[in-house]
This record gives sequence, structure tokens and C-alpha cells, in this order.
Amino acid sequence: MKVRANLKVDSTTLSYLLLAMSSAIWAGNFVVARAMHGDIPPLTLNFYRWGVALIVLAPFAIRSVIADWPVLRQHLKWLLALTMSGVVLFHSFVYTALQTTTAINAGLMIAVIPIFIPGVAWVIHRDRPTARQMAGIVASIAGVLVIISRADLDVLASLTFQAGDLWMLAAVAMWAFYSVILKDRPDGVSAKTLVVSIAGAGVVLTAPLYLWELGRGLTMDINVANLVTIGYVAVFASIVAYFAWNRGVAEIGAIRAGPFLHLLPVFSALLAMAFLGERVEIFHIPGVALIVTGIWLATRSDHES
Repeated sequence: MKVRANLKVDSTTLSYLLLAMSSAIWAGNFVVARAMHGDIPPLTLNFYRWGVALIVLAPFAIRSVIADWPVLRQHLKWLLALTMSGVVLFHSFVYTALQTTTAINAGLMIAVIPIFIPGVAWVIHRDRPTARQMAGIVASIAGVLVIISRADLDVLASLTFQAGDLWMLAAVAMWAFYSVILKDRPDGVSAKTLVVSIAGAGVVLTAPLYLWELGRGLTMDINVANLVTIGYVAVFASIVAYFAWNRGVAEIGAIRAGPFLHLLPVFSALLAMAFLGERVEIFHIPGVALIVTGIWLATRSDHES
């Protein structure tokens, strides 16, 4: 019995490590994209990210896709919506945002995704948020406004926000939408099939954006740094982090796993300060305080009230 207990503890600890690793890898995605923003155009990076991910995944998932295709083909509109929101628009918005905003700001704003989900769920499924969740949403939005306005009331009054922060806000909305409709995954479509299908559809849908960017003269040089960047976002951010996250969630459950996403801004800040020379500004403090308050309000269980 003692041996089994120890094995259980080790398995849980491994899950915690996998979940933390996922957040660290996703934070690295922000830092890498910010570091290379002058070398790789945003839509080009998104296209190659999913193209390489598809090439890596396809040999391992083709049988699963063939087996699940009869079910998947009946839900192509759902797959299209999932791909547009979670692959095409979300990542295009993030990489475009990182042309002008900092990796620290991007990480902080991503942390409010769990707060936006109840609002999107209400719009799509009429899942009414509780009063406490609404208070959390309001507090978190206030925190985001503090960050994107640099705590300057004149900026709020004139509505002259930095473009990158507005792109990140749009990205947050897209991922919230993706998360809500992801729950509608039909029975008979495995996680492996879904990832490869999204990657494949993502390549097709991001190709026109990539070609449009090329037409504007925005190109990428073929060199070691650029290839390493694409390899990181494709293999680690798109594949390793995803499967590590799924393994952790399967072991400890989604509710216990959710708070690990809040490590993302922490890792983003640490990596950005270490590799990009960014620093935490005074306006980040009240912004983070409001966001954390919002998350706490929105995720408290009823018996804690």
C-alpha cells in the first residue's frame, strides 16, 4: 500500500511538472516571437509554425484521422470555426501584437483568458455567469485597461492605445471563443485526430495570409536563427506543450490544472527580463493586482463564499 501511495504521489508530481513546463514553453513562444519580430513577419511565422507541426505529427496520426473521418466530416463547420479562432486568428494576432508590445504585456494579458470564457460561453451557449464571475470579469478587464493604458488616464480618455496591446486583446477574445466551442468536440474524434486536423486546416487557411504578406514584400531570410525559431514554435509550443498539458489534465483534472495557466505571465516576465532586457514597470503592479483579484473572484467555489 505504501508503494502504491508513493507511486500516486510521483504521478501527481509529474503532472504538476508537465503543466508547469507547458506554461513555460508557451511563455517562451512569446519571448522568441518578440525577439525575432524584426526577422520573421508575423503571418509567415504562423504559417510555418503549423506547416512544420503538421509534417511532424502526420506520420503518427494518419491512421487516427482516417478512422475518425466519418464523424469529423459531419462537423466541418465546427472544425472550421475552431481552426479560424484557435490557429489562424489567435496566433496571427499574438505574433502581430509582439511586433510592438512587450513579451511581459503579452503574458499578462493572456492570463485573463479564463475570465473571458464565461462571457463568451454566455453569448454562445447562454451559460449565465454568476454575480461573482461577473465581478471577476470586471476586475480583470480593469487590470487589462491599466496595463494597456500604462495607468495613464489621458490615454484612456483619448483612446490612443498601443496597437500591440489591442491585438493581444483581440487574441484573448479569440482563444476564449476557441475554448468554449472546443467543449463541443463530437464523440468519435480523438485528441490526436483533432490536433492534426486543426494543424492541416490551419496550414490551408494561413496560406493566403502568408502569400498576402509576401506580396507586401515582407520576407524571411533562411538562416539558423530563423529556422531555430520556427522549430521551437512548431515542435515545442505546438506539440510538446500541448501533449504535456493534456497528460497533466488527464491525471489531476481540468479544475486543478487551470491555475497553472497563471504561471504563464510569471515565466514570460522572467524570460523577457533575462533574454530581452525588458523590465517590470510601475503600472504593471496595479494591473496585476486587479487581474489576480478578478481570477480569484471568478474561480472561487461556492462553499468558499
